[in-house]
Amino acid sequence: MAVSILGALSSGSKILRRSEYSREIVGLETLTETYTIRTADRQTILPLKDVTHFAFSTASTKFTRMAVETAAVREQDGDISEMSVTYVGLTSETSLPPAQIKYIPTTGADIWGPPVVIEVSFVTDLTESQFASGQLSASFPVNERFGPTSRIPMPAYINDTATPQNPRTPGVTVSNLQGTLTYFGYCLDSLDSTRRGQFLVARAVFKEKQQGQGVYA
Repeated sequence: MAVSILGALSSGSKILRRSEYSREIVGLETLTETYTIRTADRQTILPLKDVTHFAFSTASTKFTRMAVETAAVREQDGDISEMSVTYVGLTSETSLPPAQIKYIPTTGADIWGPPVVIEVSFVTDLTESQFASGQLSASFPVNERFGPTSRIPMPAYINDTATPQNPRTPGVTVSNLQGTLTYFGYCLDSLDSTRRGQFLVARAVFKEKQQGQGVYA
C-alpha cells in the first residue's frame, strides 16, 4: 500500500485524504485537512502559519478567509508521512457571525437597570489597534464617544446583533443640592481579544456608568 501511494506522489506533491470541520460557539470555524506526503518533503511542504486555505489546499472548494493555524507531520512506513493542517477562520466570503450576549450578575453594577454587566463575545476583522482603541465594529467609528468624558457607549448592534437597550436614556443630567449627576447608560468597562488567523475573537464587557455626585429624582 505504501509503495503504491509513494509511486503516486511526485516530489513536493500532497494527496488530500480527509477533512474534518467544526464551528465554535462564537462562530469561528476550523477545518482540518489530512494529507499524504513524501517524508523527504516535510520540511519544504509544511505550510507556514496564516497561509490561506485558498493558497495551500488541494480541495475542490477553497476558502480565502481560512488561514493555517497549526500543521504537523507524523511519519509512517514506506517513506511516506501523514500531514495534518488545521485552518481557522470563516468559510463565508462576506459577513461575520452573530455576536453572543451574556448577562453576568454583578453586585453593585446597577444604576437604573438590574445588577448585571453585559458581556458580548464576537468575531471581528478589525486590527488589534482599532479594537484596542474602542472601535468595536466597522460601523462604529473610533471617534464616536459619549461627551467630553470619552466614555465608549455600547453600540446598538455588533455584527448585526442587537444589544440590550439602556434602562434609561443616556445623557440625563440632574442638578440638586447634592451636586450634578450625569447618566451615561451601558458603556465599555473592559475588552480583550485573541488573534485567530485573519480575525480577532473579541470580548467586550459593558456596565452602567454615571459621573458626578447627587441623586436622581
